[in-house]
Amino acid sequence: MTLNTMQIWRLLVPAVLIIVYGAAAWSILMGRFLQMPDFSKAPYLVGVVVPAALYYVTPLRTWVNKGQHERIAENLRAGMVRIAGYEDKPDKYTWVNLRSLFFKLVDDDKSLSTKASIAYFNGLLWTGFADSMVIAAGYSLVSIGLLYFGTPHAPIALISFVAILIVSYFGNRATTDRQITIGNEQLEHIRFDHQAAIERRLNQLDK
Repeated sequence: MTLNTMQIWRLLVPAVLIIVYGAAAWSILMGRFLQMPDFSKAPYLVGVVVPAALYYVTPLRTWVNKGQHERIAENLRAGMVRIAGYEDKPDKYTWVNLRSLFFKLVDDDKSLSTKASIAYFNGLLWTGFADSMVIAAGYSLVSIGLLYFGTPHAPIALISFVAILIVSYFGNRATTDRQITIGNEQLEHIRFDHQAAIERRLNQLDK
């Protein structure tokens, strides 16, 4: 998977989840299956693009993934410093200062680029699970409101979306661990072939 493909899917996945979970909620509450429209047709395509755009501009995904993203970034940052064998200086050797070098090495090295395609796919799953958590939480809140007003089948809807939220939570954690593992495999390759490049960058940061 390429970076551009991942970015496109990261835009579309939340919209698909909003629509699918919404259809599931309607089916549970109404007691009958809702037939999905053909979203390839222009009028219905708007129903995908608009929710995707609205969700994209919110910070919800970032909030949910903040802690996990920090784990992934810190693993790469600390790993690069260890490769150079330097004493760690977190105030100087920050991920912001090392990130551009890491991605340059990935882009320039075919072996690292191959591994990056795996990381992009896993990253799509990672953010997809985060999106699922946010959207399932939203529908859970709606279900609580409907339960308060005595809507039939609202308890079933609430239980269903809480279950989805829990599964998505563990999926997000599992893909975080997988992303760290992929990063470690990339660092192992960098340790043998690109140690000098990291040393040069750290020396620049020490000036």
